[in-house]
Amino acid sequence: MNTLTREHGMLVLYPEQTQHANAQKCWNWFKPQHQHRGRGEPAVLAALTQSVTAKLNVDAARGRTVAEGAMADIVRLCHPDIFAAVGVHSGLPSGDASDVMSALSVMRSGGATSHRGDADVPPVIVFHSDADHTVHTSNGDAIVEFARRGAGGPSQACRASASSSSRFPAPALPHPPDRCRGCRRTS
Repeated sequence: MNTLTREHGMLVLYPEQTQHANAQKCWNWFKPQHQHRGRGEPAVLAALTQSVTAKLNVDAARGRTVAEGAMADIVRLCHPDIFAAVGVHSGLPSGDASDVMSALSVMRSGGATSHRGDADVPPVIVFHSDADHTVHTSNGDAIVEFARRGAGGPSQACRASASSSSRFPAPALPHPPDRCRGCRRTS
């Protein structure tokens, strides 16, 4: 990935959680204090992104993208002014958990979310393997559904395959159909 980013003139920032903050070194996306703008880890990630882009004189018009699991969806909703697009890998919709026990439950079976679809948030692409035994695929589907509701217009979803025996949904919202290359369009 680093080689590709250099070839295409991009930057990649790899923020890392400390083991002191989370025993698994994961973002604390399941705690309410880390699910709002200007607070907790979303604020830290936004400030880190702004600091690096300012220091390296990155053209803000070219956009910034965040990719991760559940925290990516939270940052997408909290900081649409900072991030131009979001990639969610095996994540959960923002607000579906409020503690470790509810996080584990939603990861296993999906959640009954109160998540909203907002028109003023960046587009999202979701990567979630149907062979994932840790995070239920309905979570990725829910993020896509909320993004579709908030897109405010036509959106395109793609379903791509890694091989004939391994499928993964890769919906990208919203984008014109001509930007969906190498994937089979689905409704």
